[in-house]
Amino acid sequence: MCGIVGLYLPHDHPDPALLRHMNAILTHRGPDGEGYYTDGPIGLAMRRLAIIDLVTGDQPIFNEDRSIAVVFNGEIYNYRELRAQLQERGHRFATQSDTEVLAHGYEEWGDDLPVHLNGMFAFALWDSRRKRLLLARDHLGIKPLYYAELPGGGLAFASELKALLPVPGWSREIDPLALDWFLATRYIPSPRTIYQGARKLPPAHRLIIGADEPLRIERYWEIAFAPDERGDEREWSERLRWILTDAVRRQMVADVPLGAFLSGGIDSSIIVGLMARASAEPVRTFTVVFPGWGGLDESAYARTVAERFGTSHAEIMVEADVAHEWPELARHLDEPFADPATLPTWLMARQTRQHVTVVLTGEGADELFQGYGWYGWPRPLPLPSFVARPLRRYIQKALSGQRGRHRLLALMAPDFGTLYAESILSSVSQAEERLEWYRPDWRAHLTAMAPLADLGDQVVAYPEIASRRVQELDLQFWLEGDPLTKADRATMLASLEARVPFLDRDVVELVACIPARWHRRKGVSKWLLRQTFVDLLPPEIARRPKHAFEVPVGAWLRGPLRSRLESALADVSSLWQVLRPEPLRKMARWHLTGRRDFSRELWAILHLAFWWETYGGSYPFS
Repeated sequence: MCGIVGLYLPHDHPDPALLRHMNAILTHRGPDGEGYYTDGPIGLAMRRLAIIDLVTGDQPIFNEDRSIAVVFNGEIYNYRELRAQLQERGHRFATQSDTEVLAHGYEEWGDDLPVHLNGMFAFALWDSRRKRLLLARDHLGIKPLYYAELPGGGLAFASELKALLPVPGWSREIDPLALDWFLATRYIPSPRTIYQGARKLPPAHRLIIGADEPLRIERYWEIAFAPDERGDEREWSERLRWILTDAVRRQMVADVPLGAFLSGGIDSSIIVGLMARASAEPVRTFTVVFPGWGGLDESAYARTVAERFGTSHAEIMVEADVAHEWPELARHLDEPFADPATLPTWLMARQTRQHVTVVLTGEGADELFQGYGWYGWPRPLPLPSFVARPLRRYIQKALSGQRGRHRLLALMAPDFGTLYAESILSSVSQAEERLEWYRPDWRAHLTAMAPLADLGDQVVAYPEIASRRVQELDLQFWLEGDPLTKADRATMLASLEARVPFLDRDVVELVACIPARWHRRKGVSKWLLRQTFVDLLPPEIARRPKHAFEVPVGAWLRGPLRSRLESALADVSSLWQVLRPEPLRKMARWHLTGRRDFSRELWAILHLAFWWETYGGSYPFS
């Protein structure tokens, strides 16, 4: 696990000092070492968190004649199989590292290299003979990769957005649609970033640029949801058990101490159970308890699982100073990102890192196995628009800030696709209320529902299989934009590698073939997953419903973070370049007095204000 950066300047030579500056910003992602490579127009650098091949695995890694250089962030889980194939074809390996598979794999398969990989990865590969650069990101976006186009056809790239900030020549103007995405959903999905001049390389894409090749971005893989109706429940369970067991086994390979996050929910409990069956030694498991945060305490369930599998269990008590801890975390998030669970995840990772370097987690199971409640939503009521629209506005105001409003609003959607998509993806605010927040000049540059309209078209095209389409949207936008971003930033800030067996490529491709009816039955979510591992889990865990990760944001805003919120909404605020103070201050007054719960909206506003004060941004409409 590492952090990578690079500069490609077709008519110049990268400045070594700039490359070192960029790389130093990512020290937390790789505290164990660093590496550099320059060759004419290219400069590559990396920070290493040593996981596999601690002796000879330093990067960059080369092929036999050093004509190919690679820097790499992540893990290739099928590297042993690929290594054997490549050795049979005459390739000679100098290390035991999974990174070296990339150099020899490119020699064998060229730009199709990512197609052969199973792992979490973002890598940069320089072909010195052809003077071309290949960047690629893993299939679901577990590992991040940002880039900015530079004057003269150049390119800068990095594992985190802030490592691009020292590079001159690209626009730091705020992207209005990205900002609106954030205020709608609390994250900014690929390919946008908060800056107009920087982009995320989307999951399952590669970027190619070279002396004779203008920059191009291509998709190399896509989830193919194609339900296979031939199998019954027993057959699907057998296949799922075998493939997930194999994925866990692969992801336990490490030359450093390894463990697992254990919440006591069904997902992490399955992972721990499979780890226990694959390990000759007791698995190390970690549950963190935050005193006073009752909604986060699942320690009793975790103890039940730990006892069942005989794990070496650690229950860590964390006394969090939110007023101090939150700003430190928010400063590392690069762009506005307001998932409240990021803070407890980071605190948990920081404590766990004192014991192990790698953890396996249950992330991704809800998206794959339709674990969220909205997959069971009924069809919208067929109300005409002249009835539905005023009724939606009334509910919007009456239930503002309450969780149930999105479901009610979705059920009375004359425009099924767009409103259904927004109701599911908009975890913060909907377009009608959001547009009221903007200054007139910003509002003029935004169309209502603009960020979500295309998604609505995708949903409405398949109304008869809406839950499957919504699942695709979750995997395409929500998973990479929020849960995986949260997991990567929170764990890597603690120099801890988090692996996600449910998102193993083989598991994902199998689940895409399972008919939707096996995921939800008799009102029970994750039906097939539960039935597959019912004999593995303690009965009370197998039957346990999904538990919301309830972070006390509302109380934080009224307590330890109140002064920060009030400062953000003060008379002198950078927010007022974009937003109108009146509606935001009204929400704050109502929330602070307990009249209404506006925690989601105000949490997003607080993150936006903090980001703006920390990193700044140019006003795009002069």
